[in-house]
Amino acid sequence: MKKALFLILSLFAAKVYADDTADLQSMINKGDVTLPANHAPYSITNIRLTHSLNLNGNIINCTLSVGAAITTHAPGVKLSNGEIVGMSDATNPGGSSALEMNGDNDTVDHVYIHKFTAYAIFGGDGNSPLVTNSKLTDIGYSCIFFVSHKYSIKGGIIANNLFDRSMLSPLTVTEGALMLRGGVKLTSAHWLVHDNIFKMPLSPKDITSECFELRRAPNTAIYNNTCIGGSIGISVVDNDFVSTYNNKCTQQHEEGIEYANSSHGMIRDNVISDQLGFAVLIDGFAPQSCEYDTLENNTMMRCQNHAVELFKDTHHIYFNNCTINASKSAIYLQGAHDVYITNCKFTGNGYGSTAVFLDNSAGNVHVKGGSISKFEHKLFIYGTKAVTSDNVHFEGVKSANNINESDKNLKNGAAIGTNIRTQ
Repeated sequence: MKKALFLILSLFAAKVYADDTADLQSMINKGDVTLPANHAPYSITNIRLTHSLNLNGNIINCTLSVGAAITTHAPGVKLSNGEIVGMSDATNPGGSSALEMNGDNDTVDHVYIHKFTAYAIFGGDGNSPLVTNSKLTDIGYSCIFFVSHKYSIKGGIIANNLFDRSMLSPLTVTEGALMLRGGVKLTSAHWLVHDNIFKMPLSPKDITSECFELRRAPNTAIYNNTCIGGSIGISVVDNDFVSTYNNKCTQQHEEGIEYANSSHGMIRDNVISDQLGFAVLIDGFAPQSCEYDTLENNTMMRCQNHAVELFKDTHHIYFNNCTINASKSAIYLQGAHDVYITNCKFTGNGYGSTAVFLDNSAGNVHVKGGSISKFEHKLFIYGTKAVTSDNVHFEGVKSANNINESDKNLKNGAAIGTNIRTQ
């Protein structure tokens, strides 16, 4: 009886863990494949998509522990309509991934990918990839990582997806949900990233654990996304002419939106709230800088740090029609200069809050129209080194219930010029 039971269990285990790799690969080699509906879950180690694969509602279980279960280098291949499951979400960048995607115009559509230690999807040497209408959840290292290693590429479309890593421990999450990068001295330009939902653990241990990171990918448009948790909502680094609009960012640890060494950008119509840090950080580092970036029609509220920090080599920044409720400063210039603020509504939190704070800034700050209310100071100038802050003008600004017009704290050769006006 025991021998018979053992044989039955052995046959059952063989069926559960049967490897369908060879059969699937044989079908795919012959042409585009649509799997039969309602098939028992398939099990694979690795298949190479030379043609398109329509999963037709089926599940593929991936048993490998290292590398990609599915690879595609052929152009125009589409993976669609099913579920791909790994074995673990333990963070391991050298572990298992669902899909390596490096062909031109390749597509992933309506696919649910989960339980992989490295990536859901990685690649980046194919032009115009599309990932749409998919769920990428419970991924240990990063949901999508595209970086161009061989040559500069044209970006594609990442749209209508759910990126959800919120179930992971914040102590294990070290990278972002979506990372789109050009390689060293290469670009990955003209991406469209829109209508996605990003969910990350609150207060992850590493600053690199963003919802979305864009590097060396100029002329990209980022819009209609929702970012919840993570270190940063949307991080734009080394990119010029990037538009970020109609996004919602909430509960980030560092800031909702960051532009670093990125110029001629447009940040508009975003709602940024409940930040442990800044709503927006714009930071430049010589020999690069942030210059000629515009913030328009943004709403920022409930930020524990400054609402907007302009840091270091940052200049010629334009604000228009922004609404900011600030606990500390509405606009904080740390070394930045040449800032133009038009028709904005700034509301403070009484003592300890400042509308415009200059920290070792050369000034050239112009505030025109709009309103400033409920701050301890409309303007505060702080200096700890030999910098002269000058040419700061408030013109036609409605002021209500502010405790002081302005104040200063200067030492070590810091000074104020003669052209300062708060009325």
